[in-house]
Amino acid sequence: MAAQNRSRNNRPRQAPGRPGSAPGASKGGSPAKAATAPARSSSGAPRRLGNQAAPGRPTKSAGAARRSSRRQPTNQRWLPWVAVGVVVIVVATLVIVKLTSNSTPSTSGSTLISTSGINPPAAPSTYTAPLGEISAATFNRVGTNGAVAPFVVTKDQASLTSGGKVQLVYEGGEFCPYCALMRWSLIIALDRLGTFQGLKLMQSASTDGDIPTFSFVGATYTSKYVTFSPYEITDRIDGDPYQTVPSSLADLYGKYDGTTTGAGVAPFSTESGIPFLDLDNRYVSSGDPEQLAVIFEETQALNGGGPGWAAIAQAMKAPFSATGKAISAPAFLAEANYIDAAICSVNGGKPAAVCNSSGVQAAMKVLAAQKRVS
Repeated sequence: MAAQNRSRNNRPRQAPGRPGSAPGASKGGSPAKAATAPARSSSGAPRRLGNQAAPGRPTKSAGAARRSSRRQPTNQRWLPWVAVGVVVIVVATLVIVKLTSNSTPSTSGSTLISTSGINPPAAPSTYTAPLGEISAATFNRVGTNGAVAPFVVTKDQASLTSGGKVQLVYEGGEFCPYCALMRWSLIIALDRLGTFQGLKLMQSASTDGDIPTFSFVGATYTSKYVTFSPYEITDRIDGDPYQTVPSSLADLYGKYDGTTTGAGVAPFSTESGIPFLDLDNRYVSSGDPEQLAVIFEETQALNGGGPGWAAIAQAMKAPFSATGKAISAPAFLAEANYIDAAICSVNGGKPAAVCNSSGVQAAMKVLAAQKRVS
């Protein structure tokens, strides 16, 4: 984003001409709404779905009648319980069908039951665990994937910390396709340094690609090396205000975002919008990173659900497989290497196993060569 001196912002939010997205996407991050929530076009917003004997049958013999009469009381005692059992089975079946249809999205990426994205279902471990199982050799093979640095590197800025650790602030919107893509890289990067709990399934808006992703809302992240502070400032369906960003952190967006007016803004970024990242006030990113923009705007590999969460997660472990190449998995891992490189450069190089890996070192060299601005 920082490497190209151009703005891909302040244009009507559009998505590529493909089912589940609005036609004619512009190249750029989703612009911000009044510095606290991204502005969204109102056009194309998704709409808020008796026991009688048979004639002619022979009469029973007396012996048969007696046997029948002796059995009858036993059968009658069981009948109520059988009826209860049948009712229980029917009710249980209906409940299971209801829960399955309402709470478990299809792995193919079909639209979430809750169009707004509020209270989305928990992400199964089959979707999240693979993101923490990517081998060091895989990260090293990807390196930077030839991508430009996604951050502006600052100087003479006050350090941003929380809980005695460097702080990484993320501001996004759940409707936003670029945010949807960025969350994959953020989770991959941060899984190397800590542990997520309570991630939820999410998709970008149906008019913005319907891209499978995750939600940080209600999730927690634990790490000895970095404090992660994510905020989704708009919801999935209309881009309406969602989470409130603390004023101290909201001011960072106002300072470093490329379209905010005021002194000191222009040097930091010529681009704008969400996803917005600020690491320790040393590395800032506003708008969509170039590699991830291509995935939404050109290849459209994840639009309309792509191959689904499970397949995407597995492809991240094997980025050079057929599926990995098809979804541009190396681009996600390169972004993760850059994020880890930035964290390593401000926290004293911890953990060493990650910070000294060749993939992260390659990204650190690119960041070190960036011109610093103040």
